[in-house]
Amino acid sequence: MSQHDAEPAAGAPAGGNDAGANLEYRIAHLRERIAAGPLGELGVRLEVRGEALLLTGTVPSAHCRDEICGLVDAELAGHRVHCDIVVADATSPDHAEDLA
Repeated sequence: MSQHDAEPAAGAPAGGNDAGANLEYRIAHLRERIAAGPLGELGVRLEVRGEALLLTGTVPSAHCRDEICGLVDAELAGHRVHCDIVVADATSPDHAEDLA
């Protein structure tokens, strides 16, 4: 698992109901951007886990994973983000499958 950590930004809100509601709104908006944007990834999930955000799912390429992790890091600067996105193995098999 790779970890993209960001220290809280100077002047960032420390918590509270407004900050939590704002974070939920930002996460929902970010989910829409990931699904509807140029990457069109529907299999990526972004969840709040304690004081961190967990980014999971499967994508077709390392480039796609890096783009999504970078987007989330930029949008949610000041929050700890754990990027646990897996790249699907789309290579052809190197041997025949034994069906016996």
